[in-house]
Amino acid sequence: MHRAFFVDDEPLVLKLFMSMPMFLECGYINEGHSTNPVEAVKIIKEKNPDVVFTDLKMPGLSGVEMMEELKRGGYGGEFVVISAYGEFKETRRFFKMGGFDYLIKPVSEHDLETLLEKLSGKLAGKKGAAPATETPSPELNKITAYLHSHVGLKHTLEAIGEKFDLKPNYICNLFSRYLDTTFVAYMTGLRMEKAAELLKTTRKPVKEIAALCGYQDYFYFCRVFRDAYRCPPTKYREAPE
Repeated sequence: MHRAFFVDDEPLVLKLFMSMPMFLECGYINEGHSTNPVEAVKIIKEKNPDVVFTDLKMPGLSGVEMMEELKRGGYGGEFVVISAYGEFKETRRFFKMGGFDYLIKPVSEHDLETLLEKLSGKLAGKKGAAPATETPSPELNKITAYLHSHVGLKHTLEAIGEKFDLKPNYICNLFSRYLDTTFVAYMTGLRMEKAAELLKTTRKPVKEIAALCGYQDYFYFCRVFRDAYRCPPTKYREAPE
């Protein structure tokens, strides 16, 4: 499971955001939260979460200022800021500092799911996570074998749960316990591995490879691939072995 820390100076907004079910469904656990960005810096240094979700505008320290202070202290996790429309000047500064991505208020479940899927791919790459084929769990082995054979399909926890007559939370626990990853991160890693293989072994157009790996949005596929392999698909294909 990926460990997330949340910062927002508005308690109610913070509570509502943390309670969005997409976090658990995508394999993110709440490592802590704070309404005080100054105090949050101390806690984040101690807990060292995988990712920090923070409001952009806060008294004391803005989300970007908090990020700068943490990076100076050696924190290597990812940052996602939540901003309102019209705050693009600060958002540009955030990206220059190496921030991962941002969400616009009010945050929709669709936008959050899209971001978490992309983020899971990057975190899995940083942790060196790779798809496995055999575990002590027969149920999980059946699921992973199915995913390997159907990389190009759109998979959700709910759909997999229905197919194998298992609850989504139980499937999450299987991936966490036996593979030390999440369902989304596993699927993203599997798709990226397949994409990398096709890029090196075929001359299929990148757009076709994206579709074969389950991505109908070519530009989104390129973003996910770049986050996973630190280069665009075309450069990966051209790079020497």
